[in-house]
Amino acid sequence: MRLRPLILARLLLRFAGHCVLSGLTTARVILQRTPPPTGLIRLRFAPMSATGAAVLGALVTLTPGSSAIDIDPQRREILMHLLDIRTAEATLAAIRHDFEQDICALFPERKT
Repeated sequence: MRLRPLILARLLLRFAGHCVLSGLTTARVILQRTPPPTGLIRLRFAPMSATGAAVLGALVTLTPGSSAIDIDPQRREILMHLLDIRTAEATLAAIRHDFEQDICALFPERKT
């Protein structure tokens, strides 16, 4: 892995922003009288190393309101649990937009 400090800094800043916004959203969900529907979804991710897939799964799990249940590097999928399944498409789009490209740059797929 080649150290790329600007990409790493951007990824960490985006992650921090996601944690704040998701934390507020999760607090709102918890305080609602009626709980939202929860559910499982699959995130297909771009080609990256197994380490990159693990980092992506960790970021998903550390973000309030979502958890990575299973990571399949061969199929390039993460099975995720969402606290509010109604936001599934927006959640997947945000992960792809804000995390995936930087993780791919930091942990590229290894050609064998």
